[in-house]
Amino acid sequence: MLNSPETGYSAGHTPLHVLDAWLCRRGIGHPVVLPVVRNELLLTFFFLLGGGLVFSLTTWFFWFGVGAGVMAMTFWGLARFFLRAGFAGYTYGLLFSVLLRWSARLVMLGAVLYVALVICKAQPSAILGGLTAGVVAAFVTFALVRQRV
Repeated sequence: MLNSPETGYSAGHTPLHVLDAWLCRRGIGHPVVLPVVRNELLLTFFFLLGGGLVFSLTTWFFWFGVGAGVMAMTFWGLARFFLRAGFAGYTYGLLFSVLLRWSARLVMLGAVLYVALVICKAQPSAILGGLTAGVVAAFVTFALVRQRV
């Protein structure tokens, strides 16, 4: 079953190739944008998984993963939008749509931060660290990919 075309996995592919193929099927196929979104998702996955494993000892790593996850979802949404809209022919309607989507993401971020900080009593430094790590990971990935292109 793992080597079937439906899963996108074959014996010669690494898990990164499988994740890249999964992202391409969801509309993120640009050679510069794909590694940025992939690395954001991997950063989020590792910190949420690691944070879940040590949650009874410390919640810091889990909340770090939540912060990174917010940035990953922000990059994911913007990447899908701009890759569907194309890189040319910007109009006022497109600008309005971008501003509306960005505002919706800010509202989502506010809701996640409220729930995390007020209701769940998360450490602010962990969430801020995750948000910062998400941005830094995106910039570093972009810089490395642009050197190769």
